[in-house]
Amino acid sequence: MMRARWLIGLTAAAALVGTPESRAAVSAPARSAGAGPLTTAELATDLAAGAMTRRVPGDLEPPLADAAAAEPIIVRNGCHLSRTGLRSRPCVYGDTASSTTAVLFGDSHAAYWFPALDLISRQQHWRLVDLTKDGCPVAEVNIAAWFRHGGPYPECTDWRISAMAQIAALHPALVIASDARYLEVPEARPLAGVPTGHGSTWLNGLAAIFGFLDRSAAHVVFISDVPTPQQYPPGCVSRHVSDVGRCNTKLSAAIRLPGVKSAELELAAHEHVDTVDPSSWFCASTTCPAIVGNLLVYRNIAHMEPAWSRFIAPVLADAIVPIMRGA
Repeated sequence: MMRARWLIGLTAAAALVGTPESRAAVSAPARSAGAGPLTTAELATDLAAGAMTRRVPGDLEPPLADAAAAEPIIVRNGCHLSRTGLRSRPCVYGDTASSTTAVLFGDSHAAYWFPALDLISRQQHWRLVDLTKDGCPVAEVNIAAWFRHGGPYPECTDWRISAMAQIAALHPALVIASDARYLEVPEARPLAGVPTGHGSTWLNGLAAIFGFLDRSAAHVVFISDVPTPQQYPPGCVSRHVSDVGRCNTKLSAAIRLPGVKSAELELAAHEHVDTVDPSSWFCASTTCPAIVGNLLVYRNIAHMEPAWSRFIAPVLADAIVPIMRGA
């Protein structure tokens, strides 16, 4: 039953709008008559079953040989800026003719929500603007980048200033913001001019950007960072095709910096920013499975597979569409 339900849910995500990209990227049987989009209850059941999976299914999506290379289109085409980029070029998706603008804002962790948000935007007739950059959080901080051995990353600060100006000019109906907590909190350094008083450089920077977004957009949603696998999923699964449970991660280990996470969510509420905690979309009660149904959840230890992003689009829609409608 779980495999059938997973296939129904994946078909539902693709069928939200039937875009060419979704049709090419998702292969699933026709939807059962009367079946609705994936629900949070169905997803919880699938995750619990995934935690019990032992053998890699023969129809794994994506195939292990392709898993590490799977990327959202905005990463492949350069809309998601590289580390040297300073200004996002106009990259518009969803319903490009719509007068209702939504903005995706953040680093690569935000970018991997794009497959889901593009589906939702087409269904809801939102014009989706991508403003994302590799390794650059929304928080108003300077970054001492790990990929520069702790050296400065001024391109991040410059890009964020540019992205903020673009958001202010757009006056969007919605901004969806997210970033990589476990990577970027240790890298955060004070940024001149940012008010203090929230307990840390990171939280000061978040408070500043939340305040800006609240003033600049009709609605703001902060998606808390996704759980983090302890092992590189494609490699681990390749080594343990008959005992894939060894590639699962305990929920307690997958939630990095849990105290910071709680503080982020509290701060967002204080700053009139709506929040989404996606942990239950990746993990069962105690375990975050590597495989759910015949879907690999993560492409590496930092990013979900684009197919998983599309699969959970209906539950993301259930979380953010009512916010846009003022529910």
